[in-house]
Amino acid sequence: MAYAYAKRGQVLLAERLASQYPGIKFVSCHPGWTKTEGVDAAYGSQASILEPMRTLWEGSEGICWLATSPSTDLEGGAFYLDRKPQRKHIAGPFFTDGTYTRNTDTEVDDMMKKLLEKVGV
Repeated sequence: MAYAYAKRGQVLLAERLASQYPGIKFVSCHPGWTKTEGVDAAYGSQASILEPMRTLWEGSEGICWLATSPSTDLEGGAFYLDRKPQRKHIAGPFFTDGTYTRNTDTEVDDMMKKLLEKVGV
């Protein structure tokens, strides 16, 4: 569950920073379900429900692509998987856009305040 919360925080952080600094492309990404010790520890024998899982190389490829792409090819605040922006809020019927995973501006403000406190700003 910690991974899911951390990933959600990355999405919110990228959205916020992209809106505050439109000249810089802040994005978040998902490597796809990748065969790692973390996945094994979190899912154990249930990890098979995530099949087919990616190799470490396959999981890191999209992150490397994002890090080396020209900013003109990227959408600020987007959540990428397989080199394409993906939906960030899929809590509607049949995995359509929904509101269940959307956070309020106040919640994001609180997260940003805590992040600044942690880094001593």
